[in-house]
Amino acid sequence: MEEAEERRRLLEGFPAERVAAESAAALVREAPAYGDHDAQRLGRELLAIVEPTLASLREGRDLTGEETVRFEDFGALRAEQGIALEPFLEAFRLTARRAFDALYALARNHDDQALALEVAGEFWARCDQVSIAVVRGHRRREAERVRVDQEQRTLLLRQLLLGELSVDWLPMAADILGLDLRAEYRVCYAVPETGRDVLETERTLRGHLLMLLAEPGADRVVGLAAAPPSRAVGVPVGVGPARPLARLNESLVEARRAGQVALAFGLRRAVGSGELPLHTAVLALPEVGERLLDRCFGHVRGERRATLTATLDAYLEADANAEAAAAVLYVHPNTLRYRLRTFTEATGLDLAHTQDAMTVWWALRHLQAVGSE
Repeated sequence: MEEAEERRRLLEGFPAERVAAESAAALVREAPAYGDHDAQRLGRELLAIVEPTLASLREGRDLTGEETVRFEDFGALRAEQGIALEPFLEAFRLTARRAFDALYALARNHDDQALALEVAGEFWARCDQVSIAVVRGHRRREAERVRVDQEQRTLLLRQLLLGELSVDWLPMAADILGLDLRAEYRVCYAVPETGRDVLETERTLRGHLLMLLAEPGADRVVGLAAAPPSRAVGVPVGVGPARPLARLNESLVEARRAGQVALAFGLRRAVGSGELPLHTAVLALPEVGERLLDRCFGHVRGERRATLTATLDAYLEADANAEAAAAVLYVHPNTLRYRLRTFTEATGLDLAHTQDAMTVWWALRHLQAVGSE
């Protein structure tokens, strides 16, 4: 009881209002983050922090749950006001320093020096508790703001890509997304390869594009580029033609088509719109591919088909150079020529003839795209 009374006597002269007012004035005067704040209002806000801290010291107790929530709300308020964590903590340290100086002035003249030292030590312990609470509130609100901002950016980007934003909204969208209203951009479109997910694909593309929209539900990653991205992006991605913001949906259509081509044919690079028209035709005409597949390889199955298709593909890829194709396949050139000759005998197709070579190429691409057996 005596100690409680002594605590009360020690702290009853603490100039809480003066400490809060002087701290607020110093912040407005010296801290850029607080330059546009009203000093009187800021002083009242600081006083709401100082007073419950003093109350806990007078009563010799830790902070209550209600007080902790109040401090968290104070941290959240600073986040809402756009004050970053570092200048916020600097302001907290400045206020705590002034409060301690005032407490020290009272303590050194107090009769019970042992109690004065104890209260001074408890003061810094309370400061630690308060700082933990205000930082927690600040970070929570900042995380909420970032999430809301990201959701807004995601929505605007999706609306831009789909052509759902009116012309009147384009300047606002460009400003929020950091885009140039007068510039043209290319839409990039990627569907994850088998065994990879959307987020993994998004990480791979992150360094190549201005902004990305990863959509696990739609199993795709869509982004924007100011210039054609490097071909060696490491994943299949389609790139649409450059278009102004109001016409990005046109670029999206072309990027999706090119992305489907890149994925179907295992091209782990950027594929431009219209770059591979024959591959696009193969995808668009699967019934033709099935007929040609039967025409070329209907007579073989299993390992014999795999060997034959690999041989013909290597030969066409080498521009009908038997030696080069044989080197790729690790076989003797005569072995390769024998396979070509038996293929011609079985099907009547001669790769020396352009039309027959095109027939085989189409069948091979169809097999690659759809995996028919």
